[in-house]
Amino acid sequence: MPAAKKKPKKKPAARARRSAPGLGLPALEQRQLDLIGLGLVGLGLFFGFLVYAGWEGGRVGSQAVEALKWLLGAGHYLVPMALVAAGAIVMLRPVLPAVRPFRSGAICLFLAVTLALSAGTLGLGPEGARPDWWDAAWVKTRGGMVGETLDWGLETLFGAVGAHIVAVFLFIAGVLLLTGASVASVVKFTTDSVSSTTRELRTAAKNAPRPRPRPRVRDDLATLERSTRVKVSTKAPATPEINEPPEFSSLWDTPPEDEPAPEPERLLIEPDEEPEPEPVMEFEPEPEDDEPEPEIEEVPELERLAEDQDEPGVTRGPAKPVDPEQLTPQGRYRSEVTDSPDFVWELPDANALERSSEDASRPDTAGQEKVAAQLIEALQHFKIEAKVIGMVAGPHITRYELRLAPGIKVGKVAQLKDDLAYALAAADIRILAPIPGKQAVGIEVPNARRRIVHLGDIYGQPPEDWSPLTVWLGKDVAGRAIGADLAKMPHLLVAGTTGAGKSACVNAMLSSILLRATPHEVRMVLVDPKQVELTHYDSIPHLLTPVITSPRQAATALQNLVREMEQRYGAMALARTRTLKDLNKVRATRDQPPLPYILCVIDELADLMMVAPADVEDSIIRIAQKARAVGIHLVLATQSPRVDVITGMIKANVPSRIAFAVSSQTDSRVILDQNGAEALLGMGDMLFSPVGSSRLQRIQGAYIDEPQIEAITGAWRDQGEPELREDLLEEVEEESTAEAEGAPDEFDPDEDPLLEDAIRLVAEMQTASTSMLQRRLRLGYTRAGRLIDMLERRGVISGYEGSKPRQVLVTEADVPRVLESLSKSPAKVPDDDVSPE
Repeated sequence: MPAAKKKPKKKPAARARRSAPGLGLPALEQRQLDLIGLGLVGLGLFFGFLVYAGWEGGRVGSQAVEALKWLLGAGHYLVPMALVAAGAIVMLRPVLPAVRPFRSGAICLFLAVTLALSAGTLGLGPEGARPDWWDAAWVKTRGGMVGETLDWGLETLFGAVGAHIVAVFLFIAGVLLLTGASVASVVKFTTDSVSSTTRELRTAAKNAPRPRPRPRVRDDLATLERSTRVKVSTKAPATPEINEPPEFSSLWDTPPEDEPAPEPERLLIEPDEEPEPEPVMEFEPEPEDDEPEPEIEEVPELERLAEDQDEPGVTRGPAKPVDPEQLTPQGRYRSEVTDSPDFVWELPDANALERSSEDASRPDTAGQEKVAAQLIEALQHFKIEAKVIGMVAGPHITRYELRLAPGIKVGKVAQLKDDLAYALAAADIRILAPIPGKQAVGIEVPNARRRIVHLGDIYGQPPEDWSPLTVWLGKDVAGRAIGADLAKMPHLLVAGTTGAGKSACVNAMLSSILLRATPHEVRMVLVDPKQVELTHYDSIPHLLTPVITSPRQAATALQNLVREMEQRYGAMALARTRTLKDLNKVRATRDQPPLPYILCVIDELADLMMVAPADVEDSIIRIAQKARAVGIHLVLATQSPRVDVITGMIKANVPSRIAFAVSSQTDSRVILDQNGAEALLGMGDMLFSPVGSSRLQRIQGAYIDEPQIEAITGAWRDQGEPELREDLLEEVEEESTAEAEGAPDEFDPDEDPLLEDAIRLVAEMQTASTSMLQRRLRLGYTRAGRLIDMLERRGVISGYEGSKPRQVLVTEADVPRVLESLSKSPAKVPDDDVSPE
């Protein structure tokens, strides 16, 4: 009996509806459709020769043309083109999208043309008054019997104006149905085009070179009274006439056009009269008959006048004369000069950034409708009814927004990621089920052609309340420029596999800051253990230290940044302030220089965690917890998103994160605490998780090449030397040392008599584990585990990596050096720079 309760699974009606998508043709094989299409094309060519070339075509051809004239009137000229187009659509139906109502659009357009010809809408059809309804000559030259019938009916019901309105409506409806567009999309495209053009014109007007202001000749001549004496030779004792001083006007690039030249008669002085107490000029008459020709003997103020007319904001140093002792042999200002608050820095020219062309900046929209149709068809195979309600095209992906039918679970679509990628023949896709804030499911599909986003494409003026630590990241899915304020983040973690775009992202952020922040506003500490990523920024005046390449020096610099943080907090406590801005306001009232923001960028965190994990992690955690209020911020980058590198404490105190392409969902969860980064495409494709938001933003990262970076950093190097702080690289005395000296009899958990034997053993075996020390040294588990911790703190072995064995970081040749450093400072990690004896 249970078998009788089963319902049939097949739905013939639904299958029948899906058998004829698009044009509504019967379900025929493609070969049959090709024959039909070729027949339509051939018929269209035949009628084309009859209509356009005037061929007779025999009895069939002539009668057919005459019938078309009676039926369609002047519209019979469109019949050959319509037949050829219909044949092409039938033959190419497999590669055309099946989402446009071609049939409805074609019918509306056909009725609109015939009606407009009969009614004379918009001046169509021959001129002249209608002799009578159904006149043969009128019908053949107008809209034929079809148009005449429509016109007669509409004019009878609504009058001539109503017929014109219906014709226009049918024409617009036909165009919209055939093109698949909508009125909203047309309006949006028009407004976006107007806004874009207006924005480009404003930017061009702002960036256009402005002519220098013309000096007022009267004021400049008055200045010359006190410093210059001019001799002018005249042809007679009569009053000389000065037409124009050519030497004076040649000091400015642009000749005067709008302002008339000063009248020379106002400056005339009679030679027989006594000079006034403050004469304008003194002339010595000469008995020659030549025309007056001014001869300037001495012009010490002319160069000064020309310099005073320079544009503001381009002075690279103090306005007073430059003392040669203030310059280095390379012509740069020394650090003691640039450190003065009165020193004026010149920002690099942001207009020199490379920008994409107009065509290259547009997203690739080719084949979107075909992909949308394939998505709908693939979902129908899994019994999921959906429709496309929107498409958002970006520089590297296109997001298709789907509205599911009632009763379908959103999670069911999320499970079809691999199946949909197979159906679309895409490298990888990402499914947003649902899109945050929308009643839709998003499917992000890579574009066939990716667009490069240059930093010049997105760099612009940030909001007024953003700090000098403003960075530009790239463009989102909709093509909007995405920026962020590091001071509000307040710290950032950047992680991804090698080649995914991590270093390019760091370069874009540093370049964004250097384009708008002076050394008085932002100072930097750059850590580059790989020694090749941040070398472009060496010797710029923003640096507090040289670019650090040693992991041990990096750990020391982090510890000293903690000390700097505590000192700033002490100053804020004395000034009774809570933020760096408030502290700088108090310092300004006391005539003290403001404290700049400090940005610490670590390009490879994994190297630091391998050499000195305890010191580095403690310093990072303390800075991340407390340093926001005093203006110290961190950017941590790594290509090894592992739990021993990005520890739980670091993640808890670094809320803003950027994830590039990774190899597994585990790495994605380590960075973002959720999946998604494993589906990225690489080459700058990133997921950005800002502080205070659980929504991930997918961004195509901005790219800036090495010549542009060198141009920006070179512009800063030419202005002055960096004022380095050597105290940031000094070793920090550990507090535990003094405590150990005061209580020598107490138990020290970091000392063990067998430590040297353990170092020799792991160096010889090149492996380290608690069980091995138990067997070889005959120890208990607790003591062997304590020895493993001691070896890790001294840099002999690597940190804990889960199920992976620890790596031995020294060889047998390094044992004497390690033991010697152990005897000097038992709790200190040996320095890599010391060569073995």
